[in-house]
Amino acid sequence: MEFNSQEKLQVGDWVKTKTENGELIHGYLERANPDFSKVALKVVASDNERIIGYTLRVSKENVKKMENATVYNEQQLETLIDLALITNDREWFMELSEQLNTVRPNGAGQHKKNLVNRNCEQSVE
Repeated sequence: MEFNSQEKLQVGDWVKTKTENGELIHGYLERANPDFSKVALKVVASDNERIIGYTLRVSKENVKKMENATVYNEQQLETLIDLALITNDREWFMELSEQLNTVRPNGAGQHKKNLVNRNCEQSVE
């Protein structure tokens, strides 16, 4: 993914930054107001595993917006599938599952996909 700090930050943007302690953070914006100096960032990956899943307020001057990737690796797809499950977005889940099957050689992980698919169906119903 490429960085693009020139664009205006908006809710839903995927971004990277560092904590005051220098720990890397990767996540998406839950709140971003151009009138404020801080944004709310949902942490999906970090050097500090204890903050993953939390929303942090961070200075927007250090936040770097990431371009949308057209091709994701296996780990990125699994993270996005988790987000689709959390948000109960069945359509997005199905799209990501299809992409994951093309990334994995010979359908490896098919059992996990079926298990996740059943969980998604249960949470959507």
